[in-house]
Amino acid sequence: MNQFLKNKHLFSRAGFGIHHNDIEKYKNLNPKKLYHELKNNSDYQPLSTDMQAVTSEQYQEMSKATDRKPYNQFNKNYNSSVRKSWHSQMINTPSQLREKMAFFWHGHFATRLQQPLFNKDIIEIFRKNALGNFRDLVFEVSKSPAMLNFLNNQQNKKAKPNENFARELMELFTLGRGNLYTEKDIKESARAFTGWSYDTLGAFTDNKKQHDSGEKVFLGKTGNFDGTDIINIILEQPECAHFITEKIYKFLVNENPDEKIVKSLSDKFFKSNYDITTLMDEIFLSDWFYSDKNIGAKVKSPVELIVGIRRIMPMDLQSGDTIYNFEKLLGQELLQPPNVAGWPSGIAWIDSSTLLLRMKIPAVMAGYKTLDIEPKSNDDVNMGKDEKKVVVNKKQNTITIHWESINNILDDDLFTLLLSKPNDNLQKMITDFNSDKSKKHLMISIMSTPEYQLC
Repeated sequence: MNQFLKNKHLFSRAGFGIHHNDIEKYKNLNPKKLYHELKNNSDYQPLSTDMQAVTSEQYQEMSKATDRKPYNQFNKNYNSSVRKSWHSQMINTPSQLREKMAFFWHGHFATRLQQPLFNKDIIEIFRKNALGNFRDLVFEVSKSPAMLNFLNNQQNKKAKPNENFARELMELFTLGRGNLYTEKDIKESARAFTGWSYDTLGAFTDNKKQHDSGEKVFLGKTGNFDGTDIINIILEQPECAHFITEKIYKFLVNENPDEKIVKSLSDKFFKSNYDITTLMDEIFLSDWFYSDKNIGAKVKSPVELIVGIRRIMPMDLQSGDTIYNFEKLLGQELLQPPNVAGWPSGIAWIDSSTLLLRMKIPAVMAGYKTLDIEPKSNDDVNMGKDEKKVVVNKKQNTITIHWESINNILDDDLFTLLLSKPNDNLQKMITDFNSDKSKKHLMISIMSTPEYQLC
Protein backbone atom coordinates (compact mmCIF):
# COMPACT_ATOMS: atom_id res chain seq x y z
CA MET A 1 0.00 0.00 0.00
CA ASN A 2 1.37 3.45 -0.92
CA GLN A 3 1.96 6.22 1.59
CA PHE A 4 -1.03 8.29 0.51
CA LEU A 5 -3.55 5.46 1.01
CA LYS A 6 -2.12 4.87 4.49
CA ASN A 7 -2.32 8.57 5.30
CA LYS A 8 -5.88 8.76 4.01
CA HIS A 9 -6.78 5.78 6.21
CA LEU A 10 -5.16 7.48 9.20
CA PHE A 11 -7.05 10.72 8.54
CA SER A 12 -10.36 8.83 8.34
CA ARG A 13 -9.85 7.16 11.73
CA ALA A 14 -7.80 9.72 13.70
CA GLY A 15 -9.95 12.51 12.27
CA PHE A 16 -12.83 13.13 9.89
CA GLY A 17 -11.03 12.53 6.60
CA ILE A 18 -8.35 14.41 4.74
CA HIS A 19 -8.91 18.12 4.06
CA HIS A 20 -8.72 19.35 0.47
CA ASN A 21 -5.94 21.78 1.42
CA ASP A 22 -3.77 18.99 2.85
CA ILE A 23 -3.70 16.49 0.00
CA GLU A 24 -0.45 17.62 -1.63
CA LYS A 25 1.22 18.13 1.74
CA TYR A 26 0.56 14.59 2.93
CA LYS A 27 0.78 12.57 -0.28
CA ASN A 28 4.26 11.26 0.44
CA LEU A 29 4.67 11.84 4.17
CA ASN A 30 5.54 8.85 6.33
CA PRO A 31 2.31 7.81 8.17
CA LYS A 32 4.07 7.75 11.54
CA LYS A 33 5.24 11.33 11.02
CA LEU A 34 1.70 12.27 10.06
CA TYR A 35 0.36 10.72 13.26
CA HIS A 36 2.85 12.67 15.37
CA GLU A 37 1.77 15.82 13.56
CA LEU A 38 -1.89 15.07 14.28
CA LYS A 39 -1.07 14.37 17.92
CA ASN A 40 0.98 17.56 18.29
CA ASN A 41 -1.75 19.65 16.63
CA SER A 42 -4.14 19.02 19.49
CA ASP A 43 -4.49 22.28 21.38
CA TYR A 44 -7.77 22.74 23.21
CA GLN A 45 -9.78 25.92 22.69
CA PRO A 46 -13.38 26.30 23.96
CA LEU A 47 -16.06 26.47 21.30
CA SER A 48 -17.09 29.93 20.23
CA THR A 49 -20.83 30.22 19.60
CA ASP A 50 -22.56 32.86 17.49
CA MET A 51 -24.90 33.78 20.36
CA GLN A 52 -24.28 36.26 23.12
CA ALA A 53 -23.08 34.42 26.21
CA VAL A 54 -25.32 34.32 29.27
CA THR A 55 -24.32 33.60 32.83
CA SER A 56 -25.90 30.85 34.89
CA GLU A 57 -27.63 33.56 36.91
CA GLN A 58 -29.13 35.14 33.79
CA TYR A 59 -30.28 31.76 32.55
CA GLN A 60 -31.94 31.05 35.89
CA GLU A 61 -33.89 34.32 35.69
CA MET A 62 -34.95 33.53 32.14
CA SER A 63 -36.23 30.10 33.23
CA LYS A 64 -38.46 31.67 35.90
CA ALA A 65 -40.31 33.96 33.49
CA THR A 66 -44.07 33.45 33.14
CA ASP A 67 -43.82 33.65 29.37
CA ARG A 68 -41.91 30.50 28.40
CA LYS A 69 -41.50 31.32 24.71
CA PRO A 70 -38.24 33.34 25.04
CA TYR A 71 -36.78 30.66 27.32
CA ASN A 72 -37.70 27.82 24.98
CA GLN A 73 -36.45 29.76 21.96
CA PHE A 74 -33.15 30.48 23.71
CA ASN A 75 -32.70 26.79 24.50
CA LYS A 76 -33.32 25.84 20.88
CA ASN A 77 -31.07 28.56 19.44
CA TYR A 78 -28.20 28.04 21.87
CA ASN A 79 -28.17 24.28 21.40
CA SER A 80 -28.17 24.83 17.65
CA SER A 81 -25.30 27.31 17.99
CA VAL A 82 -23.21 24.85 20.03
CA ARG A 83 -23.93 22.10 17.51
CA LYS A 84 -22.90 24.26 14.55
CA SER A 85 -19.79 25.55 16.29
CA TRP A 86 -18.59 22.04 17.09
CA HIS A 87 -19.45 20.86 13.58
CA SER A 88 -17.38 23.72 12.14
CA GLN A 89 -14.50 22.81 14.45
CA MET A 90 -14.58 19.20 13.22
CA ILE A 91 -14.33 20.44 9.64
CA ASN A 92 -11.70 23.13 9.96
CA THR A 93 -9.43 22.42 12.91
CA PRO A 94 -5.99 20.83 12.59
CA SER A 95 -6.80 19.26 16.00
CA GLN A 96 -8.52 16.38 14.27
CA LEU A 97 -7.52 13.71 16.77
CA ARG A 98 -8.85 15.72 19.72
CA GLU A 99 -12.21 16.35 18.05
CA LYS A 100 -12.54 12.74 16.86
CA MET A 101 -12.01 11.42 20.38
CA ALA A 102 -14.32 14.09 21.86
CA PHE A 103 -16.94 12.82 19.40
CA PHE A 104 -16.32 9.29 20.70
CA TRP A 105 -16.73 10.35 24.33
CA HIS A 106 -19.95 12.20 23.42
CA GLY A 107 -21.43 8.87 22.33
CA HIS A 108 -19.87 6.95 25.22
CA PHE A 109 -21.03 9.25 28.05
CA ALA A 110 -24.33 10.02 26.34
CA THR A 111 -26.60 12.68 27.79
CA ARG A 112 -29.66 14.25 26.22
CA LEU A 113 -30.99 17.50 27.62
CA GLN A 114 -32.64 20.69 26.43
CA GLN A 115 -30.62 22.78 28.93
CA PRO A 116 -28.00 24.34 26.61
CA LEU A 117 -25.50 25.55 29.23
CA PHE A 118 -25.26 22.03 30.63
CA ASN A 119 -24.88 20.66 27.11
CA LYS A 120 -22.02 23.00 26.26
CA ASP A 121 -20.36 22.26 29.61
CA ILE A 122 -20.23 18.50 29.03
CA ILE A 123 -19.12 18.88 25.38
CA GLU A 124 -16.22 21.02 26.63
CA ILE A 125 -15.39 18.31 29.19
CA PHE A 126 -15.16 15.79 26.33
CA ARG A 127 -13.07 18.13 24.19
CA LYS A 128 -10.72 19.19 26.99
CA ASN A 129 -10.12 15.64 28.26
CA ALA A 130 -10.35 13.87 24.88
CA LEU A 131 -6.67 12.85 24.85
CA GLY A 132 -5.93 13.22 28.55
CA ASN A 133 -6.59 10.77 31.35
CA PHE A 134 -9.69 8.58 31.47
CA ARG A 135 -9.69 8.82 35.28
CA ASP A 136 -9.99 12.62 35.11
CA LEU A 137 -12.64 12.34 32.42
CA VAL A 138 -14.81 9.95 34.47
CA PHE A 139 -14.68 12.24 37.49
CA GLU A 140 -15.49 15.40 35.52
CA VAL A 141 -18.37 13.75 33.68
CA SER A 142 -19.73 12.22 36.90
CA LYS A 143 -19.80 15.64 38.57
CA SER A 144 -21.20 17.51 35.56
CA PRO A 145 -24.73 18.93 35.85
CA ALA A 146 -25.60 17.32 32.49
CA MET A 147 -24.89 13.80 33.74
CA LEU A 148 -26.27 14.35 37.25
CA ASN A 149 -29.46 15.69 35.70
CA PHE A 150 -29.81 13.13 32.91
CA LEU A 151 -29.34 10.11 35.17
CA ASN A 152 -31.32 11.54 38.09
CA ASN A 153 -28.60 11.72 40.72
CA GLN A 154 -30.25 14.93 41.91
CA GLN A 155 -32.91 12.59 43.30
CA ASN A 156 -30.37 10.18 44.85
CA LYS A 157 -30.80 10.75 48.59
CA LYS A 158 -30.05 8.62 51.62
CA ALA A 159 -33.71 8.06 52.47
CA LYS A 160 -34.49 6.91 48.93
CA PRO A 161 -31.49 5.97 46.75
CA ASN A 162 -31.82 6.37 42.97
CA GLU A 163 -29.80 3.73 41.13
CA ASN A 164 -29.79 5.22 37.62
CA PHE A 165 -26.34 6.80 37.62
CA ALA A 166 -24.68 4.02 39.65
CA ARG A 167 -26.03 1.41 37.24
CA GLU A 168 -24.99 3.18 34.03
CA LEU A 169 -21.59 4.11 35.46
CA MET A 170 -20.72 0.41 35.54
CA GLU A 171 -22.93 -0.96 32.78
CA LEU A 172 -22.16 1.58 30.04
CA PHE A 173 -19.29 3.83 31.14
CA THR A 174 -16.63 1.68 32.82
CA LEU A 175 -17.11 -2.11 33.11
CA GLY A 176 -19.69 -3.25 30.57
CA ARG A 177 -23.06 -4.88 31.02
CA GLY A 178 -22.99 -7.64 33.64
CA ASN A 179 -19.20 -7.63 33.84
CA LEU A 180 -17.74 -8.14 37.34
CA TYR A 181 -20.48 -6.36 39.32
CA THR A 182 -23.78 -7.61 40.76
CA GLU A 183 -27.15 -6.00 41.50
CA LYS A 184 -25.97 -5.74 45.10
CA ASP A 185 -22.95 -3.72 43.94
CA ILE A 186 -25.29 -1.35 42.09
CA LYS A 187 -27.41 -0.79 45.19
CA GLU A 188 -24.37 -0.24 47.40
CA SER A 189 -22.74 2.17 44.97
CA ALA A 190 -25.99 4.11 44.61
CA ARG A 191 -25.87 4.65 48.38
CA ALA A 192 -22.30 5.95 48.00
CA PHE A 193 -23.39 8.52 45.40
CA THR A 194 -26.20 9.92 47.56
CA GLY A 195 -25.74 13.67 47.93
CA TRP A 196 -23.88 14.19 44.64
CA SER A 197 -25.85 16.97 42.98
CA TYR A 198 -25.58 20.53 41.67
CA ASP A 199 -26.83 23.89 42.85
CA THR A 200 -29.20 26.29 41.09
CA LEU A 201 -26.33 27.60 38.96
CA GLY A 202 -25.12 24.17 37.90
CA ALA A 203 -22.07 23.93 40.18
CA PHE A 204 -21.31 20.50 41.67
CA THR A 205 -22.24 20.05 45.33
CA ASP A 206 -21.63 17.15 47.70
CA ASN A 207 -24.62 17.44 50.02
CA LYS A 208 -23.52 15.73 53.23
CA LYS A 209 -27.03 15.94 54.70
CA GLN A 210 -28.31 13.69 51.90
CA HIS A 211 -25.34 11.30 51.94
CA ASP A 212 -25.74 7.78 53.31
CA SER A 213 -22.70 7.50 55.58
CA GLY A 214 -23.30 3.87 56.50
CA GLU A 215 -20.92 1.02 55.73
CA LYS A 216 -21.09 -0.38 52.19
CA VAL A 217 -19.75 -3.47 50.44
CA PHE A 218 -18.68 -2.88 46.85
CA LEU A 219 -16.75 -5.21 44.52
CA GLY A 220 -15.54 -7.18 47.52
CA LYS A 221 -14.37 -4.14 49.52
CA THR A 222 -16.00 -2.80 52.68
CA GLY A 223 -16.00 0.77 53.96
CA ASN A 224 -17.86 4.03 54.41
CA PHE A 225 -17.57 4.73 50.68
CA ASP A 226 -18.58 7.89 48.85
CA GLY A 227 -18.77 8.47 45.09
CA THR A 228 -15.06 9.15 44.79
CA ASP A 229 -14.24 5.84 46.46
CA ILE A 230 -16.58 3.94 44.11
CA ILE A 231 -15.01 5.41 40.97
CA ASN A 232 -11.50 4.72 42.28
CA ILE A 233 -12.39 1.09 43.10
CA ILE A 234 -13.83 0.62 39.60
CA LEU A 235 -10.68 2.05 38.03
CA GLU A 236 -8.58 -0.42 40.01
CA GLN A 237 -10.14 -3.22 37.96
CA PRO A 238 -8.26 -4.29 34.78
CA GLU A 239 -11.71 -5.15 33.35
CA CYS A 240 -12.42 -1.41 33.17
CA ALA A 241 -9.35 -0.78 30.99
CA HIS A 242 -10.33 -3.73 28.79
CA PHE A 243 -13.90 -2.52 28.33
CA ILE A 244 -12.82 1.01 27.32
CA THR A 245 -10.02 -0.27 25.10
CA GLU A 246 -12.29 -2.64 23.20
CA LYS A 247 -14.87 0.09 22.62
CA ILE A 248 -12.21 2.51 21.35
CA TYR A 249 -10.79 -0.25 19.12
CA LYS A 250 -14.23 -0.79 17.58
CA PHE A 251 -14.58 2.97 17.02
CA LEU A 252 -11.13 3.62 15.56
CA VAL A 253 -10.07 0.30 14.02
CA ASN A 254 -12.65 -2.39 13.35
CA GLU A 255 -16.10 -3.38 14.59
CA ASN A 256 -14.81 -6.96 14.90
CA PRO A 257 -12.07 -6.72 17.53
CA ASP A 258 -8.92 -8.79 17.47
CA GLU A 259 -9.00 -10.11 21.05
CA LYS A 260 -5.25 -10.65 21.26
CA ILE A 261 -4.52 -7.07 20.18
CA VAL A 262 -7.22 -5.66 22.46
CA LYS A 263 -5.76 -7.54 25.43
CA SER A 264 -2.29 -6.16 24.72
CA LEU A 265 -3.64 -2.63 24.29
CA SER A 266 -5.75 -2.78 27.46
CA ASP A 267 -2.81 -4.06 29.54
CA LYS A 268 -0.73 -1.06 28.42
CA PHE A 269 -3.65 1.32 28.95
CA PHE A 270 -4.11 0.02 32.49
CA LYS A 271 -0.37 0.26 33.28
CA SER A 272 -0.34 3.84 31.99
CA ASN A 273 -2.98 4.71 34.61
CA TYR A 274 -5.53 5.25 31.84
CA ASP A 275 -3.54 7.69 29.71
CA ILE A 276 -5.61 8.07 26.53
CA THR A 277 -2.75 9.39 24.41
CA THR A 278 -0.68 6.31 25.26
CA LEU A 279 -3.51 4.19 23.88
CA MET A 280 -3.68 6.36 20.75
CA ASP A 281 0.08 5.86 20.23
CA GLU A 282 -0.25 2.09 20.52
CA ILE A 283 -3.02 2.02 17.93
CA PHE A 284 -1.86 4.53 15.33
CA LEU A 285 1.86 3.69 15.40
CA SER A 286 1.23 -0.03 14.92
CA ASP A 287 1.62 -1.89 11.63
CA TRP A 288 -1.59 -3.86 12.15
CA PHE A 289 -3.63 -0.64 12.03
CA TYR A 290 -2.85 -0.51 8.29
CA SER A 291 -3.64 -4.17 7.57
CA ASP A 292 -6.02 -4.83 4.72
CA LYS A 293 -8.76 -6.14 7.02
CA ASN A 294 -8.94 -2.78 8.82
CA ILE A 295 -9.14 -0.55 5.73
CA GLY A 296 -12.62 0.18 4.45
CA ALA A 297 -13.97 -1.94 7.30
CA LYS A 298 -16.11 0.70 9.02
CA VAL A 299 -19.36 2.37 8.01
CA LYS A 300 -19.16 6.13 8.44
CA SER A 301 -21.60 7.49 10.98
CA PRO A 302 -23.79 10.35 9.66
CA VAL A 303 -21.61 12.98 11.34
CA GLU A 304 -18.43 11.38 9.97
CA LEU A 305 -20.01 11.23 6.50
CA ILE A 306 -21.19 14.85 6.36
CA VAL A 307 -18.11 16.34 8.04
CA GLY A 308 -15.88 14.27 5.75
CA ILE A 309 -17.69 15.54 2.65
CA ARG A 310 -17.28 19.13 3.83
CA ARG A 311 -13.56 18.63 4.46
CA ILE A 312 -12.92 17.36 0.94
CA MET A 313 -15.47 19.57 -0.83
CA PRO A 314 -15.51 23.22 0.38
CA MET A 315 -18.92 24.85 0.49
CA ASP A 316 -20.90 27.80 1.82
CA LEU A 317 -24.28 27.39 3.49
CA GLN A 318 -26.81 30.15 2.88
CA SER A 319 -29.39 28.39 5.05
CA GLY A 320 -28.09 27.47 8.47
CA ASP A 321 -29.97 24.21 9.00
CA THR A 322 -29.84 22.32 5.71
CA ILE A 323 -26.54 20.54 6.30
CA TYR A 324 -27.47 19.54 9.86
CA ASN A 325 -30.82 18.23 8.69
CA PHE A 326 -28.93 15.71 6.54
CA GLU A 327 -27.36 14.26 9.70
CA LYS A 328 -30.70 14.34 11.49
CA LEU A 329 -32.39 12.49 8.63
CA LEU A 330 -29.68 9.85 8.79
CA GLY A 331 -30.22 9.39 12.53
CA GLN A 332 -27.38 11.27 14.23
CA GLU A 333 -27.67 14.77 15.65
CA LEU A 334 -24.98 16.22 17.90
CA LEU A 335 -26.26 16.83 21.47
CA GLN A 336 -29.15 14.42 20.82
CA PRO A 337 -28.02 10.79 21.27
CA PRO A 338 -31.05 8.47 21.22
CA ASN A 339 -30.56 7.23 24.79
CA VAL A 340 -27.96 6.71 27.53
CA ALA A 341 -26.29 3.95 25.48
CA GLY A 342 -25.41 6.48 22.76
CA TRP A 343 -25.63 5.96 19.03
CA PRO A 344 -25.46 2.65 17.19
CA SER A 345 -22.42 1.80 15.10
CA GLY A 346 -21.29 -0.19 12.10
CA ILE A 347 -23.90 -1.64 9.78
CA ALA A 348 -26.63 -0.46 12.18
CA TRP A 349 -26.30 2.89 10.36
CA ILE A 350 -27.36 1.35 7.08
CA ASP A 351 -30.79 0.21 5.97
CA SER A 352 -32.52 0.43 2.60
CA SER A 353 -33.83 3.98 3.15
CA THR A 354 -30.75 5.51 4.79
CA LEU A 355 -28.38 4.05 2.20
CA LEU A 356 -30.40 5.59 -0.63
CA LEU A 357 -30.45 8.92 1.19
CA ARG A 358 -26.71 8.78 1.89
CA MET A 359 -26.06 8.14 -1.80
CA LYS A 360 -28.29 11.06 -2.80
CA ILE A 361 -26.87 13.71 -0.45
CA PRO A 362 -23.72 14.63 -2.47
CA ALA A 363 -25.86 15.25 -5.58
CA VAL A 364 -28.28 17.36 -3.52
CA MET A 365 -25.36 19.41 -2.18
CA ALA A 366 -24.14 19.96 -5.75
CA GLY A 367 -27.59 21.04 -6.87
CA TYR A 368 -28.06 18.04 -9.19
CA LYS A 369 -31.03 16.59 -7.30
CA THR A 370 -33.92 17.66 -5.08
CA LEU A 371 -34.50 16.36 -1.56
CA ASP A 372 -38.02 16.20 -0.13
CA ILE A 373 -38.29 13.95 2.90
CA GLU A 374 -39.88 13.64 6.32
CA PRO A 375 -37.49 13.54 9.30
CA LYS A 376 -37.65 10.51 11.55
CA SER A 377 -39.95 11.01 14.52
CA ASN A 378 -38.18 12.32 17.61
CA ASP A 379 -40.94 12.93 20.11
CA ASP A 380 -38.60 13.35 23.08
CA VAL A 381 -37.50 16.59 21.45
CA ASN A 382 -40.62 17.59 19.52
CA MET A 383 -43.03 16.92 22.40
CA GLY A 384 -45.91 16.13 20.09
CA LYS A 385 -45.29 18.91 17.59
CA ASP A 386 -45.19 18.01 13.91
CA GLU A 387 -41.80 17.99 12.21
CA LYS A 388 -41.40 20.08 9.09
CA LYS A 389 -40.35 18.36 5.89
CA VAL A 390 -36.76 18.81 4.84
CA VAL A 391 -36.86 20.22 1.32
CA VAL A 392 -33.81 21.09 -0.76
CA ASN A 393 -34.92 22.22 -4.22
CA LYS A 394 -32.46 22.30 -7.12
CA LYS A 395 -33.50 25.87 -7.98
CA GLN A 396 -33.38 27.02 -4.37
CA ASN A 397 -30.30 25.13 -3.22
CA THR A 398 -28.74 26.97 -0.30
CA ILE A 399 -25.39 25.18 -0.64
CA THR A 400 -22.65 26.64 -2.83
CA ILE A 401 -19.69 24.38 -3.60
CA HIS A 402 -16.42 26.18 -4.29
CA TRP A 403 -15.24 24.06 -7.19
CA GLU A 404 -12.55 26.58 -8.07
CA SER A 405 -10.82 25.82 -4.75
CA ILE A 406 -10.36 22.17 -5.66
CA ASN A 407 -9.42 22.32 -9.34
CA ASN A 408 -6.17 20.54 -8.47
CA ILE A 409 -8.15 17.71 -6.84
CA LEU A 410 -10.35 17.25 -9.88
CA ASP A 411 -7.28 16.50 -11.97
CA ASP A 412 -6.14 13.79 -9.53
CA ASP A 413 -7.17 10.14 -9.46
CA LEU A 414 -10.52 10.76 -7.77
CA PHE A 415 -11.13 7.08 -7.06
CA THR A 416 -7.94 6.80 -5.02
CA LEU A 417 -8.65 10.14 -3.35
CA LEU A 418 -12.24 9.42 -2.33
CA LEU A 419 -12.49 5.66 -1.73
CA SER A 420 -10.81 3.70 1.05
CA LYS A 421 -10.39 0.76 -1.35
CA PRO A 422 -10.38 1.81 -5.02
CA ASN A 423 -12.25 -0.77 -7.07
CA ASP A 424 -11.39 -1.44 -10.73
CA ASN A 425 -14.89 -2.63 -11.65
CA LEU A 426 -16.52 0.37 -9.98
CA GLN A 427 -13.99 2.68 -11.64
CA LYS A 428 -14.80 1.31 -15.09
CA MET A 429 -18.56 1.52 -14.51
CA ILE A 430 -18.51 5.11 -13.24
CA THR A 431 -15.95 6.27 -15.81
CA ASP A 432 -18.07 4.86 -18.64
CA PHE A 433 -21.16 6.52 -17.19
CA ASN A 434 -19.32 9.86 -16.91
CA SER A 435 -17.53 9.69 -20.27
CA ASP A 436 -19.31 12.79 -21.57
CA LYS A 437 -19.64 14.59 -18.25
CA SER A 438 -17.40 16.89 -16.17
CA LYS A 439 -14.84 16.07 -13.50
CA LYS A 440 -17.24 17.66 -11.00
CA HIS A 441 -19.90 15.15 -11.99
CA LEU A 442 -17.38 12.33 -11.67
CA MET A 443 -16.52 13.41 -8.12
CA ILE A 444 -20.20 13.54 -7.11
CA SER A 445 -20.82 10.18 -8.78
CA ILE A 446 -18.05 8.53 -6.75
CA MET A 447 -19.36 10.08 -3.54
CA SER A 448 -22.81 8.70 -4.38
CA THR A 449 -21.73 5.05 -4.24
CA PRO A 450 -22.14 2.48 -1.45
CA GLU A 451 -18.33 2.20 -1.38
CA TYR A 452 -18.03 5.84 -0.31
CA GLN A 453 -19.98 5.02 2.87
CA LEU A 454 -16.97 3.02 4.12
CA CYS A 455 -13.76 4.25 5.69
